[in-house]
Amino acid sequence: MFLLLLISLTSVLTWNRPQLAENVSAEEIHSDFYDVLLVLLDPYARKVINKEYPSRSYALWDAEILEIKRLAGGYSQYDFTVKVKYDTYTGPFNPPEGPITLTFLVTTEGVSVKNIQK
Repeated sequence: MFLLLLISLTSVLTWNRPQLAENVSAEEIHSDFYDVLLVLLDPYARKVINKEYPSRSYALWDAEILEIKRLAGGYSQYDFTVKVKYDTYTGPFNPPEGPITLTFLVTTEGVSVKNIQK
């Protein structure tokens, strides 16, 4: 029994965690998380912006996450507000129409738009 425990502990202590990616900077990882969040929020943003301004469009590469706040502190609390600024435009030649800032409420129940700033 002791031998089995010793082998198990040796395996656990000598196991190397695999690297997620080699030669990837913290900025690149941050950028990936940033981009994933923008993609996940995109359907909600598109729905609200198209309802308020049917002729306007935006590009994700031009969106900016302004703020992320955890609503309640502590372990296993997954309610957040996320504030994102979308630079909108109209037409094929992209004349700017100005920014729209959306505040999303993100919970385990889903995502909703809490506030729209023009």
